[in-house]
Amino acid sequence: MIVSLGIFAIAALLATSSLLSLTDAQKKAYSLQSAYDNIRFALETIAKDIRTGDIFYCGASFDDLPAVPAPKDCALGGPSLTYKNVTGNNIAYRVLNSKIEKFVDGVPVGDMTSSDMTINTLTFYVLGSPPSDNLQPRITIIIQGTAGSGRSASKLNLQTTISQRKIGI
Repeated sequence: MIVSLGIFAIAALLATSSLLSLTDAQKKAYSLQSAYDNIRFALETIAKDIRTGDIFYCGASFDDLPAVPAPKDCALGGPSLTYKNVTGNNIAYRVLNSKIEKFVDGVPVGDMTSSDMTINTLTFYVLGSPPSDNLQPRITIIIQGTAGSGRSASKLNLQTTISQRKIGI
């Protein structure tokens, strides 16, 4: 009886530890999926607006957000981007307090990313912005961040390149 009780206790301990391990793995997977969905949505929203934008200004610092953008490339990357969208509004993006922030005509309209996502780096590479160089404007966005916290934290790196969809350059 004591031997069978000992074997049952060991089996119960193994089952409990594997259940806790599976629960941790599920939390990490859920956190990562939620963060990726959030950052993909933010990145796609930014990309969709940039495609039809014009006059791209790559800022040298996170607070370099001009009221009226002038064409400015940055092959080495910059932490902010300002441009004129198809409706004539000046749009700007930057990272502040570990979230991607959007501005419309100099007014912050809110965060693009959720609180379960920490954005460590947001870098914009702008080429072909000045019309005098006869290049199609191209913006590459690189985002580095962390999803989740503690044991379920996962790092992520995303990159996309967007070209302007404007005819007659």
